[in-house]
Parts: sequence; C-alpha cells; structure tokens
Amino acid sequence: MINAKKTHVIINPQSASGKTAKRQNQILDMIDRKLGKGYSLFIIRNPHDASFSIRNAISKGKTLIIVAGGDGTIQDAVNGFFSNGKLSNPECQLGIINSGTGCGFAQTLHLPTSFEAQIQTIINGESRAVDIGKIIYKNGDGTTKKRYFVNECQSGIGGAVVKRLSATFKRIGGFIAFGSTSVLTALRYQGRPATVIIDGTIKVSRPLLGIVVSIGRYTGGGMDLMPLAVVDDSLLDILLIHDQPVSKRFSNFAKIYSGRHISSPEFSYYKGKKVFVSSPTSIPLEADGEYLGGLPFSVEIIPSCLQIKCSGQNNGGLT
Repeated sequence: MINAKKTHVIINPQSASGKTAKRQNQILDMIDRKLGKGYSLFIIRNPHDASFSIRNAISKGKTLIIVAGGDGTIQDAVNGFFSNGKLSNPECQLGIINSGTGCGFAQTLHLPTSFEAQIQTIINGESRAVDIGKIIYKNGDGTTKKRYFVNECQSGIGGAVVKRLSATFKRIGGFIAFGSTSVLTALRYQGRPATVIIDGTIKVSRPLLGIVVSIGRYTGGGMDLMPLAVVDDSLLDILLIHDQPVSKRFSNFAKIYSGRHISSPEFSYYKGKKVFVSSPTSIPLEADGEYLGGLPFSVEIIPSCLQIKCSGQNNGGLT
C-alpha cells in the first residue's frame, strides 16, 4: 500500500509544448482519487527545478517520486535521485505519468497510454531496477559537466535534430515533430570525423553522421532506433551511423521506425559498458531530448540502479 505522505509529485506544465498545463488539474484529480491526499506537490517553473525539488524531497524521507512530463523532465528528475555521485536512497521509487513530445522512455517501459492507467500502474505495478547512463561531456561554454540519463544520448545528426527542434514543431506531436525535423536535418547535416572507443578494446575512427548510446529502445516519437536494447541488461547499446549519400539516408530513415536499419551496411551496432567519443570538429550532443553541448563525451552504464514502477511486462527484461 502506497503511503501518500511518503509521496512527492512533480509536474512540468511546459512539457508537451504546454499541453501538460491544460492537463494538470485532470492529472491531480486522478492522483487524489487513486492515491488520496497528503502527498507533496511541486510545479516546475525553471530548468532543473525537478532535480532540486526531488533531492530535497528524498532528504525529507519521501520514498515515491511521481513525475508528470516528457523524457527531458524524467531525466532531470532522475538526476535529483543522486547526491555526490550516489543514490540518496536506493529504495526510493520513480513513477512516470507520460506527458511529453517524444515519449521514448515510456514506450520502452511499455507504459499504458492513458493517464488513469499510468497512475494505476504506479500504485499497483511492479517495481523494476533499471540501468542508468552517466555521461560526462562539454557544455556550450566548454565546461566539463556530468549528467545521468534514462533512455538515450546522441551526437551528430540526433543532437542536431534536438537543437533544431522548435516549440512549433513540438505542438504538432512527437511522431510528426521528430520525423519532420529529422528529414530536414538529414538534407543538410554533413558527416564528421569521429573516434569511438568501446570498453577500451573496440576502436572505430571514420566519418559518421551520428553516434547513439542507449539504454532504452525507442526515441523520437516512435523510432525503433535501438531494437536490441534492454533496460536492465547492464549494457549500453551503441549505434554508429556511417556517412552516406542523401538518397541513402532517406531510404534508411524509413527503416528506423521498424528497427530494420541495423541490418543495413550503413550502420554498426555494438554493446558495451563504457564508451568514449571524440572528434577534431564540433559535433552537437543531446540526451533524452535535451540539448547538452558537444564533444568529447564519455558514457558509463550504472547497472540496476533505479527502481521504476512499471507494468511488470517482459519478466526476462524490459526492452
């Protein structure tokens, strides 16, 4: 039985291009009905509000954090579970109310689509320990930063898509927003030289359109970008997108929604625990749909790190 007084709720009204603000009262009414009163509530107003609020809530003994927002909100929330590089309370659980643009992580977790069913999953669903990625990178002013991410990070064309994605595009929905922006970016983005080192043993140096390092399977409004990814297998999935003619890019782009792209020679797929990426040129970088900065960057897997309330499907491992 969930104790409402041990629960902290975070809502990002700006997620889904402001649509969550219109859904806020509906979401809170459903939480009240299913969980009861007594939980604490925080409404996000500024970037990184979620991580600060959650860190404070956990320090005060909260054991369930419910987050209503998209992938970027979830990422910031997860960073609030950490203090000085460690989980503040390894027993604290995360519940997700999916209200964003891309919704890749919710799709990976097989969360139901309706808010009511998602809240019911938080209350009655099984808690699963999922992997988390730790990324160290250069932000816009060249300062070295560290973030934790839950679903994926991308440099190259994926980073350029996120940097370019506008609020106007987001309002028309994740599938069209990410798809349209990806097509527009594919017309212009040029492959750039990069070196990728996986677990210190595999080294690839060549012009690349993109590098994807992932824990989850889906991204960008339904793209099956990492079809072999499992969120609790203690491994990162790494996809290298080779430089290729524009005509080839479009034929391969269509395959991304079904996962068939990984059998094409223009892609290389690996699994590992640590990745280091560098380049002599500037390459944009994003994580969970949020623009971070540039290279070099490194990613390390943190296995079975975070307890997430989910439906309990796929007992052998969540895809």
